[in-house]
Amino acid sequence: MPTRTFATTDGVILDPRRFAEHATLTRPVCHPALDTWIEHYWTVQWSLPAGASYRSSLVPVAQANLTIEPGACRRAGASTPGVFVTGVVSRTRFDVTLTGSGGAVGVKFRPGALTALTGIAATGLRDRVVPAGEILPGAEQLLDLHADQPDAIDRLDAFLLPLATGDNIELDAVGAVIATLEESIPAMSAAELAERCEMGLRSLQRLCRHYVGVGPQWLVARSRVHTAIARLHAGDYDTLAELAVELGWFDQAHMGRDFTALVGESPGAYRDRINADSDCRGPHEVSGERSGGELRGAGLDS
Repeated sequence: MPTRTFATTDGVILDPRRFAEHATLTRPVCHPALDTWIEHYWTVQWSLPAGASYRSSLVPVAQANLTIEPGACRRAGASTPGVFVTGVVSRTRFDVTLTGSGGAVGVKFRPGALTALTGIAATGLRDRVVPAGEILPGAEQLLDLHADQPDAIDRLDAFLLPLATGDNIELDAVGAVIATLEESIPAMSAAELAERCEMGLRSLQRLCRHYVGVGPQWLVARSRVHTAIARLHAGDYDTLAELAVELGWFDQAHMGRDFTALVGESPGAYRDRINADSDCRGPHEVSGERSGGELRGAGLDS
């Protein structure tokens, strides 16, 4: 299996500088025996002044997450403490509002891994948040797990290792698709992705929809937006019009439509806002992992 997918690039993170001022994100590694199934664990910890709140946002990726949430964060489908499974969020950005002091712990499954482990089609979890015990029996035992506990990672390993017995043949195929997408130009079409994977387009569609929850065209389109965000962060472009064509859009207007639908503002507005924020605040050193957000702005993880 690949050790990285496009899902882990900075491109999914919105306003990383501001997020780092309000919360700390870490991505611990899992037990080596779980590497086939899990990309990484993650923790987010925060401490906000009384009465303050912070909304973090990300552009979602093609992966499911298991999360242990304490109740000091609010998002669609999980406004109370609990252990949840969240499927692929396919339609828009992913917002989480943080309040007070707290932390959350999560497991980022590799694309297709949750279906390979459970046999549950990923399309049934798309855009849904469900109690984790409905998908992974016994997950409720993790409810008292906190981000600052020294044995948090060991407890996650102990819970997941007995479950990691699924068939990974199709998972390998999904991993190969994601790796091919990551290594290819953003302007590639779904048909070109299928050709590069030496698969028919319909076979690729069935594979992606069952194991990932979305079709290959979604993967290509979302990867394109991820790349656009990363390029805006880096300032790696001449004009927005040229960037749009380079990344596979017909023109800047088409890029603006797709970008705004996911991010909530146009590429130009997003660029100007993060640049203005950077100019006002000056250099900001961030240790460890970076993620994104007004007292707004990466969901719990990308």
